[in-house]
Amino acid sequence: MVGVCGALGDHAALPPAFTDSVTHRDEEERVTVDDDGFSLHGSFHSLLAGDQPATAADGDVRIWVWGDVYGYDSGSEHVARSNGRGGSAAFCARLYDALGMEFVAGLNGGYALVVHDVAEDTVSFVTDRIATRPIFYTRADDGAFVFSSASQSLAAYPGIDTEFVLPYLYEYLELRRVFGVKTPLDGIEELPPASVVTVDLDDLSTETWTYWTPSYEPVDKPFSTYLEEFTETIQEVFAEWTDDDLDYGLLLSGGSDSRLIQAAMDQPMAAFHNADFMSREAKIARRAATVNGDEFHLLERDEDYDARLLEDAPKISNFSGWFDQAYFSGFEDDIVENCDMLVAGLYADMLFGGHPFAKHGISVGDVGNLSLPLRRSIDSIDDYIDFQMKDAVEPLSYFTESFSLQSVLRSNIRHQGDEIVSHGVRYGSLQDLVMYGDFYPMGGDTDAIFSRTLMQMRPYRTPFLDNRLLDLAQQIPVRYLLRRNLVNAAVTELDPALAEIPHARTGVPLKYPFPVDFLGDTLYGFWRKHVADESPPEPHLTHAPWPNRQELIRAKTFTEETLYAQRHLLEGLPFLDFQGALDCYHEHCDGVNNQTVLYSLLTLLNMPATQRAHDTLERSSLTSSEHGVAVDGGHSRPSGSSE
Repeated sequence: MVGVCGALGDHAALPPAFTDSVTHRDEEERVTVDDDGFSLHGSFHSLLAGDQPATAADGDVRIWVWGDVYGYDSGSEHVARSNGRGGSAAFCARLYDALGMEFVAGLNGGYALVVHDVAEDTVSFVTDRIATRPIFYTRADDGAFVFSSASQSLAAYPGIDTEFVLPYLYEYLELRRVFGVKTPLDGIEELPPASVVTVDLDDLSTETWTYWTPSYEPVDKPFSTYLEEFTETIQEVFAEWTDDDLDYGLLLSGGSDSRLIQAAMDQPMAAFHNADFMSREAKIARRAATVNGDEFHLLERDEDYDARLLEDAPKISNFSGWFDQAYFSGFEDDIVENCDMLVAGLYADMLFGGHPFAKHGISVGDVGNLSLPLRRSIDSIDDYIDFQMKDAVEPLSYFTESFSLQSVLRSNIRHQGDEIVSHGVRYGSLQDLVMYGDFYPMGGDTDAIFSRTLMQMRPYRTPFLDNRLLDLAQQIPVRYLLRRNLVNAAVTELDPALAEIPHARTGVPLKYPFPVDFLGDTLYGFWRKHVADESPPEPHLTHAPWPNRQELIRAKTFTEETLYAQRHLLEGLPFLDFQGALDCYHEHCDGVNNQTVLYSLLTLLNMPATQRAHDTLERSSLTSSEHGVAVDGGHSRPSGSSE
């Protein structure tokens, strides 16, 4: 996979098993540095690699870039990077010469930087605003500071034993993510988002500077003003991004987020849609591709597609999402063959819709539960925890240690003055945690594995994470996020023909105002269920982009087969229970919905780190010991201990 890894310290080394973890395709550009006390290996997309490292400060500073820098915001204007596709490192070097390390506060893009200051004998790691390209770190037995963009690969470094921090593992199993910078791997954490972490090579001490935090500060302006700013900004973003000499690929759904990209991007694209058959959503996506003049590619999953993802995807998991959320990984060759760069509409709902909010709801009979566009207040940390726990399945029948999700979350989310600290990350207020905790950093997202697997295939961008749109999103009042649809309105402004096409879920063309769209969602659901004759070919298939996971578990055998294939892990790791896992599966087959905790378990069982934890336990002949609740700033502690 593309990414970086390395080690700092007197005995820093680059064993092949370690460096292989950040190599994905043969055509990637590889860079290796093995200096005294500083070792680094990077694998970069050839389109973006350029000449690395770039040098600054008369050669005393070397800069590597994983990912892509789009430009620099001085505070008064945004200056697009214009020095070629692979010029990110050179661009950063020029800014360093002009501004020093403070230049990173104005960087715009999806990147991680490694900056080696030879004169000062330091190495600095820089993450973008939401850590789209993560870097994980730990300490080896000899004291070396070891880092990697793939958390599981750190266990392949000599002198690092793999053990689990059980409360964080429990959090992953329940929520398919661990918030903040924490991971379930003992001693391994993620570098914080929007930060510079500087390591002194003399003593390997660290210093952290966080240059940005999201802050929700709504400004009361007319919706029309926000619409104008939104459409102008997204057009500006694409005008800077696009290159007539490149072929672009778009992940095209039947919704509106990807359709806005079609409307704003002034060139044809290869439109990829992932489905089990030519479903209702696939037909809408094909229609949008045709209207826009894009070549439509139906990436049709076969009956064993999810089972194959279960074999492969857990290897690159960073404990944020399930194996099947590497949705497009099985079609990598098709995607690589048809485009140079990938674009997707991910995170539009997080930033410009009501996704982060707890909402009031009502039952509408056979149609299901209807989420109303009315915000339910979250006034305390306990309210926030209750909201996160709404789908929890407790107790976990396959987990032998006694935990409650509430106690794990409560021990990791606390007030610190006027701020909130959640799992090692600071938020300016409870409201900021509610608004941004799901993706600041990106690892807090329940399907971060989706976007991070896209990054492996081709250079990948989503416009909604451009700094200019992140800044705009923090100003939009709640009433517009909940009861207006900025994305639909922008499509209507930019391309009326695309706005004439219905949304696949609501059945309502995007051109109609929010009340019509909201009502249509309910009525269309009733019509589809009781009037329309459009039953999918199998009960586990749907007209949405992804299968019905609950039914897929009952229809396919890969869950039970995996439990038996990994029985040695379920029986050999003292915190897991084989019979409990079978009971959980059989309960689900009998009608109980255990899908969430089963998919988390399946992903865990096929992770290399889990096998390594089992091997470490066997080697040391350890038995289960007392585990308490993990807390910020430390590892597992006995219950009742204080910070």
